[in-house]
Amino acid sequence: MKVLEINKAFRKFGEIQIKFRWLFLIAMFIITAVGFSGLRKFVAEDSQEDWFGDKEKIKLATDRFEQTFGNEDVITVLVQSKDIFDSDVLNMIDRLGNEMLESIPYAREVTSVVEVSVIKGTEDGMEVVTPFKNGIPDTHTAEGKAEMDSIRQFLLSRKAIANKLVSEDATETWVILNLYGYGEEDNKARTGMYKAGRAAHKLLDDPKWQSDKWNLICAGTPYTECEERDVMRREMSRNIISGFIAMIICLILFVRSLRGLIVPVFSTVGGICVVFGFMAYFGIVADQNMMSIPILLGMALSVGYSIHYINSFKLHFRQTGLRKESVITSVEETGWPLFFTALTTIASLISFAFVDIGPLKWLGVTSSATVLVVFLYAIILIPVLLSFGKDKKADRNTQMQKATKTDLAFESFGKHVLKHSKAVLIIGFAMVMVFIPGIFKIRVTLDYIEMLGTKVPYIARLVKLQDTQLGSVFSYKILIEYPDVDEFKKPERMKALEALENRLGNLSLTRKSNGTPRVQSVLDIVKETNLMLNGDDAAYYTIPDDEALLTQELFLYESSGGTRLYNWINADYNMAYVNVNLATYDSDRIVSNIADAEKAAEELFPGAEVSAIGAVAEFAEMNGKIVRGELKSFAGSFIMIAAMLILVFMSIRTGLIGMIPNITPVIILAGIMGYFRFQLDMMTMTVMPMILGIAVDDTIHFINHVKYYYEVHGNYRDAVLRTYLEIGKTMCMTTVIICAMFLVFSFSPMNATHRVGMLSIIGLTTALAADYLMTPVLIYVTKPFGKEFDEKKNNN
Repeated sequence: MKVLEINKAFRKFGEIQIKFRWLFLIAMFIITAVGFSGLRKFVAEDSQEDWFGDKEKIKLATDRFEQTFGNEDVITVLVQSKDIFDSDVLNMIDRLGNEMLESIPYAREVTSVVEVSVIKGTEDGMEVVTPFKNGIPDTHTAEGKAEMDSIRQFLLSRKAIANKLVSEDATETWVILNLYGYGEEDNKARTGMYKAGRAAHKLLDDPKWQSDKWNLICAGTPYTECEERDVMRREMSRNIISGFIAMIICLILFVRSLRGLIVPVFSTVGGICVVFGFMAYFGIVADQNMMSIPILLGMALSVGYSIHYINSFKLHFRQTGLRKESVITSVEETGWPLFFTALTTIASLISFAFVDIGPLKWLGVTSSATVLVVFLYAIILIPVLLSFGKDKKADRNTQMQKATKTDLAFESFGKHVLKHSKAVLIIGFAMVMVFIPGIFKIRVTLDYIEMLGTKVPYIARLVKLQDTQLGSVFSYKILIEYPDVDEFKKPERMKALEALENRLGNLSLTRKSNGTPRVQSVLDIVKETNLMLNGDDAAYYTIPDDEALLTQELFLYESSGGTRLYNWINADYNMAYVNVNLATYDSDRIVSNIADAEKAAEELFPGAEVSAIGAVAEFAEMNGKIVRGELKSFAGSFIMIAAMLILVFMSIRTGLIGMIPNITPVIILAGIMGYFRFQLDMMTMTVMPMILGIAVDDTIHFINHVKYYYEVHGNYRDAVLRTYLEIGKTMCMTTVIICAMFLVFSFSPMNATHRVGMLSIIGLTTALAADYLMTPVLIYVTKPFGKEFDEKKNNN
């Protein structure tokens, strides 16, 4: 495909733009106005519910769990005190529980040491009692203190309470608010969760709960998700504003003209707003965690496209003084490489749309649309707007001489590169080999404490919570479902549940509070009931061997006022679950722990459907999705870009030459991630395919210019050096601008965002170095466009 012929087609397009420039302006104005109008309907949310499709096993199991047992979300408060059984502390817990029930939407019931129901043996058998039902004894009196000591001894003797609800030294206890379901509409948009979370913050953040006698550490999904939402929105706003300022500074530094500043800014803002405005019209909800990436990417690429065109226009306008002719000539020279670079970037980003993770699909489609629209704005609006104005005399002033010196410096650099071409290739490939082993050290994890980091206040609080006796940030559930009813009335099923508890308690990540594994199920009720019916004899803290007796005891618990049975088992007695709290999150061990847990349950409950559910189970499942998604997106990017290069340049050799300098920064990035223990997560997995798509832009510009001048002059050395002279500076400028956009991320307090910024800058800088060094050498050595020829003979 001849570059000269392609450029002629773009020249015709430039002539059409100038001829119908008012029509182009009116059309773009209408599109922009419609897009801006759509921003009124724009909505951005956290899209975690889109991590899994509606037909995936974990999603189906979670839906069945919530249909049976209600909302999985809870709001929790860990109370720390010198003595939890101090009457002042208990009165506060009582007031807190009541106010949580009254003021927080969807509140169902409170579990606390004040509200807890306990099985107690009586002469007639047993009863379910609430020790503080008749009030809280005043520990400031001798009589009240004695009564409280009796209650303390009784509660801490119950295995279902000690080191689970209350620490054995009585310095920590939980207040847990269980919630009703949010309803289909509220659940779909997560608005119900946010309603509950906002109300919880309003209540729990009130200074009236502060005291020297106690300390409260608040958590629970609705509570922390509201904090995460606020942090993400502040971070997104900061990134976008900082990115916009960086864009303005770069334009001022590199363009140095008022029109050259205003026109790209208008094109950038208009293009991005049109994308998000039309998204709102189509009812597409943006992902707030990912939203700043396409916006900053759009800013960076729009300015990059603008500078390529404006630099070309300024050069021709200085030389000729003819404004419209300079506009058309610049479209002729830059239109094709800009169009092709936009296509390859879109191809790279659209690969995310094929990843089986909702937020990444959104990122892929939105980023691709943003690149396409900002390219169209740049290639249509900038030439049209620059065409207005008067012609001037051709000018070869000192500024032109200064620019020439810079260009000549790049040409001189190119001569040195070609002179030492073998050394360049050897050193380049040696560096790649050094980083390859690091690729195999990359860790995949969705530990959001590590992803966000303790510089984020609520994450620091969760770390503090995790370090307490009772505190646990992470947990999962093993759900067991039989097709036939009454399966869990059989003693062998309950004993299998006991064996499962024991095996789960011995897994490496299971939390232990003072030696007690934090594993819970309906067995606490079963064993406590049997214990009380046998005179509180510790030998009877077991499961009855007789099915009729087990059934009778379960019925007796329920008829005696027990309310917790159906929190753990369904009314048909064919569905039960075990809850496991974790000590910490370790990406490698959590996957193996959950796999071992599911395997154990399948062995112990033949014929039952076993599912791991909960946030940690989702994270473990996502680990595999991230690995598959990274491979799929990168492979997709690589194949599409390579195919496009081969087709456009009509040469497999040229296509592969174009890919070598672009695969180099990706390998180096992956090696750095492995060597420096940067985790692969939802954010960092976007870097490598994105860098591949952006980095190939400079490669295309370089190869395209070399091919053009080869077609004109027939000499590879001259073509390469002429390319250094004409676009070497521009390549550096565009890379600096894009790096400036990603530099914004590097100042983020959140670990994952900071890493995206740093890795992107490293990748882009490495890619530029590869294009300055490896691309010209590979072209010069392999001569992919054919044999050299004498320009004069060819013309004759």
